[in-house]
Amino acid sequence: MVTHVVIFTWRDGVASDVIERLAAALQAMAHEVRHLADIRHGPDLRFRDGNGDYGLVATFADHAAWLAYQQHPAHKAFVRDHVTPIQAHRRTIQF
Repeated sequence: MVTHVVIFTWRDGVASDVIERLAAALQAMAHEVRHLADIRHGPDLRFRDGNGDYGLVATFADHAAWLAYQQHPAHKAFVRDHVTPIQAHRRTIQF
């Protein structure tokens, strides 16, 4: 099993409705990508200063499934349309 973790930091001034649309689009994209075993995501709860703004944890059966997800047109469109316009920084890890 492969776990994929992403922490996003948004540009200053991103409105909450933009993040709500991103969350909805992420959930819709997840239903299109059959390689994705599970996904959880949401905004930071602000328990600590210095955290990212939004995180996601996705699981895949194996490396091949993760690679297929990365190349899937729905994933690419989601990143292009919803993430790139508001992203200041992103950190990822797979384990």
